[in-house]
Amino acid sequence: MAGISKKRIKTKKGEVVKYTITYYDIFGKQHTSGIYDTIKEAKRHLSKFENVNPDNQNITYGQIFKHYLDKARKKYAINTIETYERYYKKYFQAVEDIRYDKIDSITWQGLFDDIEKSSAYVAQDSLKMAKAAVNYCIKHGLLDYNVFDKVEKAELPKADINHLTIEEIKMVLEECLRSYPEYYALLYTFVGTGAREGEIFALTKDDFNFDEKSLLINKQFTKNRLVHKTKTESSNRKIYIFDELAGVLREHIRRSDKENPILFPNRAGNYLNPHNLRQRFWYPLLELCEINKRVRLHDLRGSYIDMVLSSGLSVKFAQNQAGHAKSETTLNIYARNNSDMVARATEKIGNIFSKKYEQNMSMKENSLNKKIIHFPKRYVDTSI
Repeated sequence: MAGISKKRIKTKKGEVVKYTITYYDIFGKQHTSGIYDTIKEAKRHLSKFENVNPDNQNITYGQIFKHYLDKARKKYAINTIETYERYYKKYFQAVEDIRYDKIDSITWQGLFDDIEKSSAYVAQDSLKMAKAAVNYCIKHGLLDYNVFDKVEKAELPKADINHLTIEEIKMVLEECLRSYPEYYALLYTFVGTGAREGEIFALTKDDFNFDEKSLLINKQFTKNRLVHKTKTESSNRKIYIFDELAGVLREHIRRSDKENPILFPNRAGNYLNPHNLRQRFWYPLLELCEINKRVRLHDLRGSYIDMVLSSGLSVKFAQNQAGHAKSETTLNIYARNNSDMVARATEKIGNIFSKKYEQNMSMKENSLNKKIIHFPKRYVDTSI
């Protein structure tokens, strides 16, 4: 915000009227600039000071992270904001009054190396946040370089991600129906939609459209509270389901408490507790099925994407069902070359070569037939 102020200046010839521009920087600090002979001249320069930034040398780490967190609170999901605020308080708040140019990249490298000793994932995520905060300020002209670009990333351990094959999915569904029938519709929704845990827990009966065979995803139950938005804006979507799953959900609703709007409530009628669900149902179910690898409920999302892609359906369909903004996320993070996909792919490749082989043999046979020489009778010795 900038304006023009009248200024009276005493000279040897007496008092004269001049004009100056008064403006506030983005931190609310008042500044003045220029001495102009006429108001018309001052107005010509006024636009230069409408959005003036403070001196880059004076910006502190506290100011940098304040701007970035203010933006994050308006744009990101609640759990993401809470994570960022936790990282800020634990790792960056101690230097909030220090000027940006007073801490070099070697010092920051030492801090992130210490964080990595406790958790490589926290070191990676907190560094990512720090880079993003500085880049945000660079974008708006507050800074001209990113000190965190020189900090090396943490070396992450190999991810322990185990998806279920189609046969394993069938096995857990059959065992669930036999041993935990009250969770059958819930488990079928996990393996038949690819939705996130929080999205499934937040579903209401009204979100299910039997005629359209779809589920409306527009909220999530996370950190023990209902949030009326999904992880990202692109996650708001309709998931289309197959007939059998639609029938299971319809029967589940028919048998449920008519007064409770939640699609999958716990026994008390409230939203399911994810921790309790894993301990009391999911892990015992895997044990009954003799599946010894570590499979999270979240891995059912990846199992669904594997199943969709191994069935020959498009990446775009898998992306829309999962609610990813980019297809690269679907392919690079969730899709795995499991045994189903490998078997399907090698079978298709084998079929290609099998058909090629048959075609070549047919062509060879035709070629041989064409090469048979039929001699005129006068050249044939019939005496033998």
